[in-house]
Amino acid sequence: MRALLAVAGMLGHGGSPPERARVRLMATGAGLATWFLFGAANVLALHGRLDQRFGPIADPGTRGGTAFGIALLLLPVTAFLYQSGRLAAADRERRLSALRLAGATPREVRILGAVEVTRTAVLGTVVGAASYLLLQLGARSLLPPRSPADVDVPPLWGLAAMAIVIGAAAVSGLLAGRHVIATPLGVTRRANVRPPRWYGLLLLLPPCTVTLAVWLLYTFVDPGGSPDTVRTVDLLSLLLLPVALMWSAGWVVWFAARWVGRRAGSAETLLASRALEADARPWGRTLAVVGLTVSIGTGVGLFEADFLSMRDLDPFAVTSFTLLSLALLVAIVVTAAALLVHQAESLLERGPVMAALRAGGASERELRRVLTRQGLIASVPVCGLAVAASLVTMAVNLWLQDAWSLWAIGHSLLLGGLSVLATVLVTRVSRRRLHRVIAPGRLRTE
Repeated sequence: MRALLAVAGMLGHGGSPPERARVRLMATGAGLATWFLFGAANVLALHGRLDQRFGPIADPGTRGGTAFGIALLLLPVTAFLYQSGRLAAADRERRLSALRLAGATPREVRILGAVEVTRTAVLGTVVGAASYLLLQLGARSLLPPRSPADVDVPPLWGLAAMAIVIGAAAVSGLLAGRHVIATPLGVTRRANVRPPRWYGLLLLLPPCTVTLAVWLLYTFVDPGGSPDTVRTVDLLSLLLLPVALMWSAGWVVWFAARWVGRRAGSAETLLASRALEADARPWGRTLAVVGLTVSIGTGVGLFEADFLSMRDLDPFAVTSFTLLSLALLVAIVVTAAALLVHQAESLLERGPVMAALRAGGASERELRRVLTRQGLIASVPVCGLAVAASLVTMAVNLWLQDAWSLWAIGHSLLLGGLSVLATVLVTRVSRRRLHRVIAPGRLRTE
């Protein structure tokens, strides 16, 4: 074990720039995960009734749901950590293979991978916990004396949150490079031509059919039924929609890339679609979180329409919906960061190909258009499917809202548009990295 720790220390001081960037990004993701877990624990630690201006944390009956909502923000952070772990994956696999060929056992390689990832997670978790507690200390100093909101994070809960993040990192480190540990002789990076599974699309049927059944029941069998019952059944069916989007996003991206590639009218579109078709799964995993955000945003828009129709905009409702909108924006921003990391990882792997295209006469502007169209081909169908499925699932509720249903529809369309815009901006931000990737030096093989 001492020798393994020494090897891990030597590897930690070396590494290429992408590997060092991966360490920083994974530490940032661990810090964000710690932040959200500390926030959920902080909400659960509150007691008694607070001022209604605090929104959903003011009422003891809504604090559990608020803490759960904060914990759901771990989903985009998970996508960010996954894409960060893929950065410079080829270098990491070659290094693990070299250790295996040098005589390291599979158990030792697994421990080494766990130590490497856990060390990064500990650093990010400690920094995240310290920054949260410092910010919370400053916020508590602004509260009036003996305020019920002046509550610290319980130490045991804080330690449990840190242990969860570090434990998850250790497990991911143990599972990393499984095929390398099995056989170190076939380490190479190749396109995965097998398309993702389409079975996830079947999960879209229950929400839509439940909505149709509820509408028929309410219209023809029991016209005097309670609208609250209809809304409850419809909202419960909406819970299955994010699961369907998570399972089907990869196939949707692959199918859209294949469809566009067969009808491409320009070289940029053809290159973008074929590259996306060869590696659709990472885009699908990250954009599935975007679909989840859009579906949740549709439900939020429906509740906002309920309050607007009743003209019941008290401070509790205003604060609650403001916090929900901020949480949705945070989810989109974190997911966009995950897409940015995936863009960097993709450029690292395809760097020689892009450099060869540049040397063959393609301009840098044309290569930038390839990246932009790749983002559009991936994001538009997934976000469009999320918007359409959410609106179909909520059709009965939207019908009961009359004119105020336009608010929920606009809310869903706005989130879908913002998600597509964030994806396009990610490709724009990658302009400097693309300039470095297509440098002539990338063509050297000696």
